[in-house]
Amino acid sequence: MSLTTPEIDPTFGPGRRSLIRILITLFVVSLVAMLLLGAVVVFLQLGGLLTHNGPFIIAAEKAVGPATYAVSAAFGIITLLVALAFGWKSND
Repeated sequence: MSLTTPEIDPTFGPGRRSLIRILITLFVVSLVAMLLLGAVVVFLQLGGLLTHNGPFIIAAEKAVGPATYAVSAAFGIITLLVALAFGWKSND
């Protein structure tokens, strides 16, 4: 199995294969966005900590936090959809 292209079961139809490709793309995009936004929050807060600026730390979280949480929630949902598209069942 490659890290860039997961193996898709050959018994899947063309519609399901297309869906999986789209979901994998969304998965990667949302993962990168979530990690970048998280890093922005951490580095802004680190800057506030190093400059002893408490209000800046709180403002950084208030400014970037909601977007980070929204992207993280979308990432979780997309992850579940990818698993379901590949045939995962909750009792596996």
